[in-house]
Amino acid sequence: MIFEFCYHIILIYNEYNNKIRECIAHYTQLPKGWAVAPMQMLCSLIDGNKQSGIERINLDVKYLRGEREPKTLTSGKYISANSFLILVDGENSGEVFRTPIEGYQGSTFKQLLINENMNTEYLLQVINLHRKILRENKVGSAIPHLNKKLFKAIEVPIPPYKEQERIFEAIKLAFKHFDIIMESL
Repeated sequence: MIFEFCYHIILIYNEYNNKIRECIAHYTQLPKGWAVAPMQMLCSLIDGNKQSGIERINLDVKYLRGEREPKTLTSGKYISANSFLILVDGENSGEVFRTPIEGYQGSTFKQLLINENMNTEYLLQVINLHRKILRENKVGSAIPHLNKKLFKAIEVPIPPYKEQERIFEAIKLAFKHFDIIMESL
């Protein structure tokens, strides 16, 4: 199992080495068809639409992590099912959740709207790649907040759409192999 996992990592590395490793560090020579854009051009941080008089689940962190039963509210910022929420307050700022159901946006979140021309899963991997940096550079003293200026300024390498899909599939396959290895230990 470990050999197979390492083999796939080497394949991924060899596949993307010449295109990514040398180019991504400072984006000096991107592969043909690639571009770089700041995160703010690829997604937006917004609030859901205010609603009242309708009972809905409060989509807060503990509920989304499965740590507590749902609580309901009769007013809030409406979020539809399968939306993305990014944690903007607290220790884990930058963590992204996909809402399993519709409900009201928790107070520590912003809705993450991803540009329809981007592969959602690819961009979520880029955000996840930067979570440590975002976590280490929070602003505010009493309650740490996501440094939105830093988040919006993240430079994202953008391959053609089909390449975004291939990169995500390679990442997914690598994690699948990693899970198999972890289960066998």
